[in-house]
Formats: sequence, C-alpha cells, structure tokens
Amino acid sequence: MSSLTRTTLPETSHKGEEMLRFMTGRRTTMCGVALLTGAALLAAGSPVAMADDATRPLNAAATVEAVTGTADIADSTAARDTPAIALTRVEGQEVRITAPTVASDAVTAAVGDTRLTVALNGGTAARGTKAGSGTVVYPDAAPSTDLAVQPTKDAGVRVLVTLKDSAAATEQRFPLGLPAGATLLADGSGGYVINQGTGDEAKIIGSIDAPWAKDAEGRPLTTRYRLEGSTLVQTIETSPDTAFPVVADPKVSLGWYIYLRFSKSEVKDLAKATMPTFAVIAAAMACGKIPNPAASAGCAAATGLQAASLWGQAKDAAKAKQCVEWKLTYVGVIKGWKRYKC
Repeated sequence: MSSLTRTTLPETSHKGEEMLRFMTGRRTTMCGVALLTGAALLAAGSPVAMADDATRPLNAAATVEAVTGTADIADSTAARDTPAIALTRVEGQEVRITAPTVASDAVTAAVGDTRLTVALNGGTAARGTKAGSGTVVYPDAAPSTDLAVQPTKDAGVRVLVTLKDSAAATEQRFPLGLPAGATLLADGSGGYVINQGTGDEAKIIGSIDAPWAKDAEGRPLTTRYRLEGSTLVQTIETSPDTAFPVVADPKVSLGWYIYLRFSKSEVKDLAKATMPTFAVIAAAMACGKIPNPAASAGCAAATGLQAASLWGQAKDAAKAKQCVEWKLTYVGVIKGWKRYKC
C-alpha cells in the first residue's frame, strides 16, 4: 500500500474442490429423489464417505496454503474448546490468537486486556480442524464456501474465504468487535488502521490489510472493503473467465506494526529523485497518509535517517519493476523494508 497496510499474501494448492457453501443441483422426479435418498443413507456409513470426511480438511487447507504460503504461519496448539491457540510476541508484547471451535463464532486476538474479535459468520456450525501446515479450516461453512484461519508470526491472523464455484457468495461479511475506545481509519490503500484514543493520546494498535483475492490460476481478482457499522464487508469480483476455487483474505493484526506500501509508479518516482530530496518525497508519499500524528512524525524522521538505504532499495525495485513495503512501529520507527512482486 502506498499507505499503511499489513500484508499477507495468498497461497493455495487448488486441490480444495469441496468448498464451503456447496450447492448441488437436484432433479425433481420422485424416482430420482428416492434413489438419491437411499444412496445417501447407504453412503453415510460407507468407507468412501468416511474417507471424504477425513480428506475434506486436508484438501481445504491445501487450497488455501497454495495461495498464502506457509512460511509465516505461527505455531499453535489445540485446547479443549478450540482447535488452535497461537502465542506470538511483537515489540515485547505477547499476542494471543484463538481460532473458534465452529464457523459461526469469532476469531479472537488479545494483548493483555485488549481484545479484538472477527466473526467468521459461517452459515453452519462447521467445526474447525487444524490441517496442512497449521491452517484451521471450516469446510462447507456456507454454500459453496470454505472458511479458514491462519495465525501469523507477526501477531496477525488471516481469515480466508474459499469460493469453491460460481454459486458461492461474492460478498463476505465479518462483524468486528473492536477494543474499547478504538475506531477504524482508512489507511489510504484499501485497508484500515485500528486507532485508539484521541489527540496526543491516540495510537495505532493494529491494522486490517488491504484485501486480496486470487483464482485457481493465480490471477488476482478485483476486491474491496466497505464498512457497515462495525461489520467489514469484502466484495470479490468474479466473471465467466474466473477459475475456481477463488481464495480471498482479510488480514487483521493486533500489535505494533504498520505496513506502508509503494506501488510501481510510486517506486519509479522515488527512484528518479535525487538523494537530497528523496526523504522529503518519500515522507510526503507515505508518512503523511498515516492517520496517527505520532506515527506520521516518527515515519518522517526515520525516513530521513535511513534515506540512503531506502533510496537504494527504491532504485533496485524500480529496475526490477517491483513494489516496496516498509514495516514501522506505531510510533513510526522503521523496522525493515522489502521489495515484492506486484
């Protein structure tokens, strides 16, 4: 984002052909209904049916992980009432991510007494199962749709939706439970920062990355957020050419990092700048978009101190036709930067 945003990019093995919300066409002849009913009763206890139940979570996890990758999935352990709890540390703070037992409940991120919840809003009581490299999946949580949760090592959590076919809903809703005194502010790049407090006491305590969606051939699809009260609504645009399954993701982080992203055109402009003016241009492009005074000022100061390294990276990225991402703490200290394909 040429603005702040946390990132989490996709991965999916496109094997997940059984997606949440699977709707099957039915014939209306009485004979057909009777035969199907009998077959279903027989199949319920058959080895094939049992195998399907066992492989469904594996396939769902493989589909998601093929898109997101697995390198940043945090280690997690199961508890009596949840399929996964992950503990990560960011800037000295321990963040606890808890995946819900069923798809109708919410993911929880907590730092001390500060809690943020993201409801999966699944239409069924599909139970979560940890599979693959640590992805918690909820197969068939809604018609033609699987849901998944991935706690990440940077104190974030990806809430992933797999649209298994064209019958899946292209509008996904995620009711949010924000910490006391917190509000969402647009970050200028399609995502939001979680701002707590006002005036000089305001600070950024988390973020929601700009959304992404990819089809089965790895092609990015147009997707966007909007807020309806405290509900985050993600719209995914599909077409007759879309290859299913489609994987999409809101990523929410409760911690101390802000991600600033520069597009190819912005990277090109940065690379053209002379060294003396680079810090000024970079600060205007990115730091001014941070809706938190302390972080914005800290970002501008850090840009000046690290201008030579940042400028060199921008030139390399422009040559490779890549985008650039900066990682900052909520007070604006730059903790790292990288180039990435975009």
